[in-house]
Amino acid sequence: MSATGSRVRAAKGQGGLLRDQLLDIADQLLEDGGAEALTIRAVATSAGVSPPAVYLHFASKRELVHATCLRVWSSLFGELEAVSRDIPDPVTALYEICVAYIAFGLRHPSQYRLVMTGEATEASRRNEDECFRYFRDRVAACADAGVPVTSRTETARVLCAGVHGAVSLLIHQDRDAWPPDRDRYVGRAASSAVHGALRTASRTSGPSMVDVTRPG
Repeated sequence: MSATGSRVRAAKGQGGLLRDQLLDIADQLLEDGGAEALTIRAVATSAGVSPPAVYLHFASKRELVHATCLRVWSSLFGELEAVSRDIPDPVTALYEICVAYIAFGLRHPSQYRLVMTGEATEASRRNEDECFRYFRDRVAACADAGVPVTSRTETARVLCAGVHGAVSLLIHQDRDAWPPDRDRYVGRAASSAVHGALRTASRTSGPSMVDVTRPG
C-alpha cells in the first residue's frame, strides 16, 4: 500500500489496525528507498493522514524504523521452525535453518542492516540475543545427538558468524554484484557455516590438504 493520498482511517477503537497499516506503508518505504526514505512525513503522506496522527503511534522516526524492522524479524523464528520441524537429523535441520536465515536476510536487506548492523535499540539487542540463543539451542541438539562439541556457546558463535557474514557480504553491495545463482550461494554458505562450526567444535588444529582432498 503506497499510493499517495489514499486516506487510511481507523474506526473508533481500532487504533491497533491503523498502527499496522502505518507499518505496512513504512515497510514498503523502507524496502523501496532504505532508511532515508522512511520518515514520519512520508508515512503520513502515503497514508493520507497528518504527521501528528503518526506520532500518536510512534514517538519518533527511530521508533517507527525499529518497529517496522522488528515486525519483519518477528516472522523469522516461525520460518526457521517451519523448515526444520519434520527433520529428525539435527545437523540437517541446522543446515535448513541456516539456509532459511540467510535467505531471510537477503529478502529483507534494509531491515537486516538496521537491526543487526545499524543503530541499536534495546529491542534490536533483544532480537540479536534471541537469534543467538536459538542457534545455541540447535547446536545443543546436535551435541545431544552425539556431535562432539566442546563449547556449545563458542560453536554457536562461530556458526552465527558464518550465516551473518553470508548475509552481510551481499547486502552491503549493489544488487548487480550479487551472485547470479542466489540459491546456490545460500546453500553453499549454509553448508560451509554448519560444517565449519561443527567439524571444528572439538578440535583446534587448522585445515590441511588432506582435509580438503579426502573423499566425502
